[in-house]
Amino acid sequence: MYIGFDYGTANCSVAKMESGEPVLLNLEGDSPFIPSTLAAPTRESVSEHLFRHRDIKPFDQVGEQVLRRAINLNREESIELEPEDIAFGQAALNRYLEDPRDI
Repeated sequence: MYIGFDYGTANCSVAKMESGEPVLLNLEGDSPFIPSTLAAPTRESVSEHLFRHRDIKPFDQVGEQVLRRAINLNREESIELEPEDIAFGQAALNRYLEDPRDI
């Protein structure tokens, strides 16, 4: 199966081909669009979150170095990541709108 992914400035969408026509897939609730937003305590926390909570591992030595650096920086800042610390899409946008200083 092939899909098309549109990572837009404001929104993202994904479509699959059915009978030669692209069909948008629902990504968040009943909507085929998800805001192009991510909320995280730090930039480095994203790498560590993907590794610890999404089981996404680096695929090369450079990726391993980036991950080690991220983990060390988070440790230095006493940041212990929980799965809910990172938000995507509308949840990330809502978190930002609640308190922009917190992001």
